[in-house]
Order: sequence, then C-alpha cells, then structure tokens
Amino acid sequence: MKTNGINTTDPKNQCFFMLKSSRLNFLKINESCVDLFTDAQFTYPVMKYITGHALTKEEAIERYLKFTDEPIAGNYFVLDAASGQTIGLAKLAVESPGVVEIGYSLFEDYWGRGLAYEMAQALMDYALETLKPVKIIGFVDSRNRASVRILEKVGLTLESEVKERQGGNVWLFSKTITY
Repeated sequence: MKTNGINTTDPKNQCFFMLKSSRLNFLKINESCVDLFTDAQFTYPVMKYITGHALTKEEAIERYLKFTDEPIAGNYFVLDAASGQTIGLAKLAVESPGVVEIGYSLFEDYWGRGLAYEMAQALMDYALETLKPVKIIGFVDSRNRASVRILEKVGLTLESEVKERQGGNVWLFSKTITY
C-alpha cells in the first residue's frame, strides 16, 4: 500500500501501520517516514497548545523522531483511512512502569469532525490491549477546551494542574485501570 507516496507494507521500509480505527490508520514514525512531514502541518493554530509556536519541517522531524526504538510506544502519523492523507499526529509514551501517556494533534483542516476523539479512543484501546498499564494519562493546556472535552469523553478525569506554559496552565488527566 502506498500512502503519500511511501510504500507502507514494504518490510525494508520499516514504515508500517500499528493500529486502525474505523476512519483512521496510525503509522509508526521512524526515519523511513520523514517524507510525510511538511511545513504546512505544524502551523501556529495546530501547535499553539503544544509548543506555543509553529514548527518547521526540520523542527517537527527532530521532535517526533523520539522513541523510534520502542516497539509499541512512540509517535505516529495519523492518516485518513479513505484518502491516505496525513491528518494528524499521535503518541503513546511509557512515562514510568505501568503509566502510559496518550497524546494527539489534528491538523486544522480536519477539526470539528470527531477525529481527535477517535484518535484518543484508539490510543486508549491500543494501550490497554498491548501495554496493559495501571494508569493512562494525558496532558492538556487548560485553554484547549476541545482537548479537555476529548480526554473527559474517553474516561480520563482531571488529576492536577502541572505547570504554566506559554501563558496557559497544563492539566494532568488520568484514569486508573483495574484488570
């Protein structure tokens, strides 16, 4: 299968799908996938609650190539399953033993369609199935009301205010898991 010109099933490519939802495919980010990054994806409206400023393609590559050696945890491109277009980014990070962080960002052209919720729910489900955490967490800028609602909708609750960043407060949401 080719996505944005990259063969995602070629075993030599190492750029492969990790999970899917009804409308989305999640492609694990590694050095083989850098052609999927574009300057247009990391505009100020998309990044203002994450970094506080827009990112260049080079800055995005540096930021999102972290965790490439992890078999499950790491950063993901999120693609529209129908068109194959990259529509956002997601992450699963093992913060400490038993604690997994979910994170997501959706490119501006795709806001308001329920896709960020679908991303968050898919990450939650995948983390529960593969990593078996005792706690799932998510960080959100308190000014990002849409993201606050998404974390609440997937079952996380406000645990604490963590710190101030770029003029806003960062809140920690969490859910304790019992098996």
